[in-house]
Amino acid sequence: MPSKRPSIAVRGALLGAAAALTGAFIWHTAAPQGMPLPAGPGGHGAGAAVSDRAESAPAPRPLTSAAPISAAADAAQRRVDALESRLAEEMSRRVEMQQRIDALAEEIAALRDGAPPAADPEAPAPTEPNQGVDYSKSPMQRALEAAGLDTAVAEGIKLRGDQLAMSEMYLRDQATREGWLDTPRFKEEMEEIEAQRVSIRDEIGDDAYDRYLFALGHTNRVIVNDVMLDSVAEDVGLREGDLIVSYGDARIFATDDLITSTQGGASGEPVLLEVRRNGERMQIEVPRGPLGLRIGPAQDDPDAG
Repeated sequence: MPSKRPSIAVRGALLGAAAALTGAFIWHTAAPQGMPLPAGPGGHGAGAAVSDRAESAPAPRPLTSAAPISAAADAAQRRVDALESRLAEEMSRRVEMQQRIDALAEEIAALRDGAPPAADPEAPAPTEPNQGVDYSKSPMQRALEAAGLDTAVAEGIKLRGDQLAMSEMYLRDQATREGWLDTPRFKEEMEEIEAQRVSIRDEIGDDAYDRYLFALGHTNRVIVNDVMLDSVAEDVGLREGDLIVSYGDARIFATDDLITSTQGGASGEPVLLEVRRNGERMQIEVPRGPLGLRIGPAQDDPDAG
């Protein structure tokens, strides 16, 4: 059977043509601009074809541009500046800390030598105990009595609160020792103790609770810090600095009290908002719902007005 493979002469011609094409391509890519390309058979052909394709190809783009490099350099410089600023602050704090350490070392050395330490000229002068305060009673008892409660009633309220607190301590101690602190049993027994607790506000009433908070030095009002534009608060004339006393039937002692009250009841129903402005109390009717206020805690003397 005759072979289908090309003859040796034909294969040689094909290999020669392939070599010519490859050499023309390599010469074109490596040769300087203007140098003539080697011609294919007949002085043209493969070399000319490669040259045409190469001349029509677009010029290579630069890998980077100046703008991104400049932006990256600016960002890096900003980071360096920030780090230098933080380093300067840290060095300042270290110097201050070292000064304190040196001062303490001098005091310790003076104490070892038996000499009293030098007085700090910037230290506040010691305060004398208030001669009118009965320190045999707890701050809670004194505050309750300042709110108008009888001494025996104030003592009873504190006693019940202390007993519940001690019950919680003993329960936690027992559960920790016996290994059932994080169990449903501990949670259930703790809830039983909490169920016996009555809040002081519920026990003594809003008026006495108001005085009780003030006597303790706690906040007992909500102050208007800002009135939002195009809001209910702006429409009814609320102002920065107004102290909110009540909202509807609810006394307001904390910001959560006001938020809870505005969210209760029927939306839009009219309610009376009582505020204290420049020492005078006034009532303003508002629709129930968001007022459009930025608020915060404040303290106010309940008997001032």
